[in-house]
Formats: sequence, C-alpha cells, structure tokens
Amino acid sequence: IREDLMRPLPKQVEAMDAMYESKYILYGGAAGPGKSYWLRWAALEWAAYLASMGFRGVRLGMFSEDYPTLKDRQISRMKREFPAWLGEVKETRDEGLAFFLRPQYGSNFIALRNLDDPSKYASSEFAWIGVEELTKNPRQTFDDLRFRLRWPGLNHTPFCAATNPGSTGHGWVKKLWIDQDFSGDDEALKNDRFAIIRALPADNPQLGALAGIGRAPSG
Repeated sequence: IREDLMRPLPKQVEAMDAMYESKYILYGGAAGPGKSYWLRWAALEWAAYLASMGFRGVRLGMFSEDYPTLKDRQISRMKREFPAWLGEVKETRDEGLAFFLRPQYGSNFIALRNLDDPSKYASSEFAWIGVEELTKNPRQTFDDLRFRLRWPGLNHTPFCAATNPGSTGHGWVKKLWIDQDFSGDDEALKNDRFAIIRALPADNPQLGALAGIGRAPSG
C-alpha cells in the first residue's frame, strides 16, 4: 500500500514507521507537508497490517472536530484516493459511516467520527485512533480517546495525530510531545512512547514547484 498507492514523502515515511515503535505519534508543525494525507493513509496501512497478522473485522477510528471538517479533510479524499478495489466508504446499521476494506483484504474498517462529544465513545474499542488537528481539542478529549484504544489480542494500538501549532490544546500537546513532561497527573504516561515528527513546508517539494501558479494540495 505504502509504496504502490500512497508514495509518501520522507517525513511521511518517518511518521508511518513511528506507528510500529511508539504508542502516541504526533505529526505536527507548519501547514503544507501533507499531514492529513499521512493520517488517512496511516489508517489504511494499519488496517492492512492487521489483516496480514490475521485480524479481521477490526475497528479503527478517524476523528475530526466536527462533521464538516471530517467530510472535507478525510471522507471526500478517501473516496478519491483509496482505490475502489480495496474498499469503499459506506454506512452500515452496526458501525455507521466507515471505510470498509473488502473481505479479501480482511474486512477491517476505519470508522469516521466527529468529536462534538467524545464521551459518547465510552463503550467503543478501537485498534488505532487518528485525530485531525489535535490542538483544537481540550486535554479531556485526548484522555477520552486513549482509554478507547484497545482490541482483543492486540498489544500495540497506536494513537496518531496531525496538527498545526496553536489553538485550544497547544499547551497540553506541547507538554506531552515536545517537553516530554510527565509530571503531576501525567506520571502514569511516563513509560509510554511519545514520538513527534516535525513538519515544515520544505518537506513537500510540490509546494515549491507550484509557487506562483497556485497552492499545491496539502491535505
């Protein structure tokens, strides 16, 4: 999937690889290097990876602050980018809206959810969680989601996030990923692995190539 379909940039490769070594991965920094693009392809790679390990019907979660953002940044682009032979975005009675891999590829699926009320996922389980624009969320949202990271038979369930600097959650995100400060109530997290991949506009050569004739796609 990665080389044949995604064709990632070097920083995106670094962020992809971090999923296998770290629990909490943040791809953050300047706009332009394709952080949202990485996030959805990371979800697809993890779904395929689990299928290769013999796990079927596994739920992954892709979260955005609200449905319009989810639709614009992820749903519409999954429909364009992910090949139809691999799976499709559809809504089912049991799982709601999700990208479902076809049975021959494991039937794992990426549930597409918004964060208007994260507590509503209290009874859910996810084998992977991705969050669009993490710093737009309060710390409680992170805690609500990370407690949902579990799946029978799996010891490693990554949390992946993409974000620009600033906004509501800048302080707590900086504390955990940049400062690696696990003092106070965060002492329980000190043995978890927090990885940060810093994004720069120069990471995406398309931005420079198209300068002056329009903005390059960066989602």
